[in-house]
Amino acid sequence: MVMRDGVTQKKKGDIAERIENITLTHYDLGKRRFFQVSGQADFHMSSNKRDSLLLMLMVILLCIQVALSFGLVLKLNGISQMISYGFAERRDTGQALQVPEYVEDVSVDDDPALGVEDAPVVIIEFSDYECPFCAQTVSLVRTILSDNAGKVKYVLRDFPLQTIHPHAFKAAEAANCAGEQGKFWEMHDLLFEKQAQLDTTSLKGYAARLQIDINQFEDCLDSGEYVDEIRHDIEEGKKYYVNGTPTFFVNGHRLAGPSLEQLQQAIDLALEEVR
Repeated sequence: MVMRDGVTQKKKGDIAERIENITLTHYDLGKRRFFQVSGQADFHMSSNKRDSLLLMLMVILLCIQVALSFGLVLKLNGISQMISYGFAERRDTGQALQVPEYVEDVSVDDDPALGVEDAPVVIIEFSDYECPFCAQTVSLVRTILSDNAGKVKYVLRDFPLQTIHPHAFKAAEAANCAGEQGKFWEMHDLLFEKQAQLDTTSLKGYAARLQIDINQFEDCLDSGEYVDEIRHDIEEGKKYYVNGTPTFFVNGHRLAGPSLEQLQQAIDLALEEVR
């Protein structure tokens, strides 16, 4: 009996030990699984955070690229305009182009004019509807006419720079076609206001907006009725050493891209000369 009891006690001890081992094994497995799942969650959270940061960085870099590209376009356009003004103009020989400050007998031709017909001071501007600097001179000219009422006649002549402004020539045609119906200056202002949209379809839309005879306008524009007139302005402009826009002549005195102050000074000097 003692032996049986010993065997029994031994078996009980083995069973208890096996149960304990099984429990510990399940505990260890559970703990391992817990940490494994926790690790995966942490990994997914870190991955999502990383993706968000990368997306933000890409957006920031894209914005910087757009800003730099826009600045570069403006810079290049400014350089092109300065070259077209003649500041860096050179002949094929490499010699600097000599542009006179005064040109005699600059013709007003039969181009649109504002101000007094027999004014002592005649201002002639050679302009381009796609030129951003010319757009700025619209308000400048209004100020000059207002400040010098009765003393100034202002004439606008066309000088589209077709190599850098592909829509400027057709826009000049549109202004002249509108002028047939007494709406030249209204179209002129609208073209500069909508300078970024000067395709043919837009030009016809502006005519409709001005409530002129759209059929007459379209016939004029599509037929190229004013092509020769505009080419004549360009040829005469070259004869007067116009090599960029806007170029002004104040009683023959040449000013390329002047400020309001410079233009007013030229008017004052011209008034002194005619006294």
